[in-house]
Amino acid sequence: MKTLKNILVFGFFVMLIAGCSSKNSNEFSDTKSAEKATAKIEIVNHRGANRLAPENTFASARKAIENGAEFVEVDVRRSKDGVYYLLHDQSLDCTTNGTGQISETLSTVIDTLDAGSWFSYEFSGEKVPRLKEYLQWIKGKAKVYFDVKDASLSELTDIIKNAEMENNCFFWFSDNKIAKEFHQKYPGIALKINAYSIEVLDSVKVNYNPQIIECSVDNLSDEFIDACHKRDLKVMPWIPGNDMEAYRITLQKNVDMINLDNPDIFSSMQENNGDFKGYKLIAHRGGITEGKYSEYDPESIREAINRGYYMLEIDIRQTKDGILILNHDPDFNKFFNNPKKVKEMNWEEIKQLRSVKGNFRPMLLEELAQMCSGKIKFMLDLKEDNPTIEYYRKLEEILEKYDLLTNAYFIDNDAKKYFRGKAKFNFRVHEAEKIKDELSQGKNVACNYFLFDNANRINSEIVKWCQQNSITIVPSVNDFHYRYENDMRGAKRDIEFLKECGITEFQIDSQYDRWLR
Repeated sequence: MKTLKNILVFGFFVMLIAGCSSKNSNEFSDTKSAEKATAKIEIVNHRGANRLAPENTFASARKAIENGAEFVEVDVRRSKDGVYYLLHDQSLDCTTNGTGQISETLSTVIDTLDAGSWFSYEFSGEKVPRLKEYLQWIKGKAKVYFDVKDASLSELTDIIKNAEMENNCFFWFSDNKIAKEFHQKYPGIALKINAYSIEVLDSVKVNYNPQIIECSVDNLSDEFIDACHKRDLKVMPWIPGNDMEAYRITLQKNVDMINLDNPDIFSSMQENNGDFKGYKLIAHRGGITEGKYSEYDPESIREAINRGYYMLEIDIRQTKDGILILNHDPDFNKFFNNPKKVKEMNWEEIKQLRSVKGNFRPMLLEELAQMCSGKIKFMLDLKEDNPTIEYYRKLEEILEKYDLLTNAYFIDNDAKKYFRGKAKFNFRVHEAEKIKDELSQGKNVACNYFLFDNANRINSEIVKWCQQNSITIVPSVNDFHYRYENDMRGAKRDIEFLKECGITEFQIDSQYDRWLR
């Protein structure tokens, strides 16, 4: 009996120890999983930050690095005289002001081309980078992913070795025969291969011995990721465009790297548990209103600046004596209790007015420009019925004086005749076919236009077309868009939908910014 009792006691302690060991083992396993799940995913930026700056340029590389990219992807091609450049397409027509194929063009010509203006006039004069100069510049700042379009393997690897970048790069070739040759000749330089199933991993390992496997986000099963890791292969999904849901899926997986277009969006989401925190907001009618301030109250403007708004949407009118002021309505009745029209009064009369709420007078455009210079940009709605060259000249003089013309948005197509080449102009959803026609004719559209329409009119198809062609999208979310429903619920619905489409700029009435901060 005593023996049986001893056996039972011993068994109890064995079970207790086993239970504790099992618990500790699970805790260790969970900790390891948590560490993997929270490990930082390395960002590989496709053609540089190509949604923030012109692709394959120093500017896009700078933006990539500023936004957390560890690798910058570049496309490598040769000129007619054998100089290596960064350019995706064979043709120079797409992203430069040149024509013809790069392989048929001398380096002396390529060096003179503008590779930035097509994207935005802010980047006018950006050059097509020579590979040697690019590697000298980027060394120590970021690593490089080479998408080799046209090159001699020996020449290209010599350039990379001379730059001492062979341990800070990886390669990809669209032709697997060249990839196999590269692996055989240069086994010490990292290689990426595309694969989409567990079944091919062993043959990929034998034939190419890559360090990185690129796949679609749809292939990111735990089984596929584990199979890659067991073979010492890093996993890198390729996510083109502004696919917020794909980013969230990736963040939940044990992947090593991500190849994408938007480092700013993904970096923010990685730091904020899957939420993007960098929306650019444009304050409708000059500032924060929400019933708190009247339109163009200086305090509403200051609050917009303090909240970190990106732009002010402003309405510009001209007085009887030719002075540019801010006022949405043609008269002063709404906020100043004066029915006279702006164009019927001179500035000396107007500046005597005081608002019913806030006790401020109407504001000169130049006063606002001085207040906003270096702090916030402008979206301009020009209310002049028949603008003259003199009107545009006065407007340009003020905007240039306070450095507010570059990157300005105009909600006025007549202004395009004067300001084209200096700012962007809006088009509506129903006008998209005209922009598509311009694009098909080889005209630059990204630098000249932005899509601006009511949020409840913008659909996913037009969004994806604009994003693919580097065209800025600015939905407007204003209370008068929701006359037949509760405006807060309607605004929230449209904002959440457009956020999922990857839109990051919104022109809004400030009561709706709660879903964008």
